[in-house]
Amino acid sequence: MNQLRCLLCAVSACLACSLPGWAWGEVPVAPSSSIAQVDFKISEWFSQGETVWSHNASGLDANLGNPSSKLKYKDTGTNVTEITARVQLKSKIFFRGAFGYGAIGGGRLTDDDFLSAQGAAAQGATASGEHRFSRTYSDIGGDNLWYINGDLGVTAHTFKENKGSVGLFAGLQYWRERHVSTGVTQAECTTASSPSSEFRCSPAGTVGFRNQSVISNTMTWLSGRVGGEVEYKLDPRVSLEAKVALLVSYLNNEDVHHLRADLAQDPSFRMTGLGIGTTSDFNLRVRLWERLYLTGGYRIWWNRVVVNDQWKLYGADGSVATAPLTEFQTLRHGPTVGLSYTF
Repeated sequence: MNQLRCLLCAVSACLACSLPGWAWGEVPVAPSSSIAQVDFKISEWFSQGETVWSHNASGLDANLGNPSSKLKYKDTGTNVTEITARVQLKSKIFFRGAFGYGAIGGGRLTDDDFLSAQGAAAQGATASGEHRFSRTYSDIGGDNLWYINGDLGVTAHTFKENKGSVGLFAGLQYWRERHVSTGVTQAECTTASSPSSEFRCSPAGTVGFRNQSVISNTMTWLSGRVGGEVEYKLDPRVSLEAKVALLVSYLNNEDVHHLRADLAQDPSFRMTGLGIGTTSDFNLRVRLWERLYLTGGYRIWWNRVVVNDQWKLYGADGSVATAPLTEFQTLRHGPTVGLSYTF
């Protein structure tokens, strides 16, 4: 974040001290060029993230409840630096590409496990009926997320008196987010004396595996995007901007459970499915100098699996078991601020 601030300040200072005949301004687009305008933007997204999933493995083991396990990665604060370039052609066609990267700044993993009524009786649980028999917390110490977008669009409408425009676009997005959680704090346990080791948990309050990796998770979404965008000038210096896209996505999510000797380690679990989502940006853009603009706003990115959901377990002995996902969704949102320059 400090590096971005330094970069933004440096860019602003350079442009503020420049003369109208600065080098970039001295090379106008040739009259015969098909390019009408090029925009370059660097921005920071101060985001908070949350990812939740659960599965139903009661068909594999009658002791398990529905859901059988639920994991929540919460408060994964990430400052994402994004670089965007947009090329507008005189034919009203435009191209846009963006790359974003950020380090995961922290967060907490909550891991819940559930028993069926039969399992509660068989495992000697201190609570009867179907219930959550174990809850643990782990710290999220890393790792990172990055994404790349590519869009092809067209300016569908231009407002009178050069007040702005409406555009339509379609494209692709690849999103990769990785979390590494460390340590285990046992918050709840009803089966501390279970006869089966796979259902036995530590008494509530137990803390172990400090600073040791417990679960590594890598989530990727490959999405097709279709959407619209609008810019409207409130006055010659101030504009409102909005961009909304529908996502149709494929999920691949992999877990490595480092403490489970009974599971394979590359990966231990895999979750796949097809989903829908959205990415929405709302901004206020203010012209600082002739071609330099300051932008600020809010962004929401969300994806959820809706069909063909599947959870797979990979045993250390090479065995594979399959069960349905009951939920998988991820949300990231937060304010944005950036600088853009128009050529």
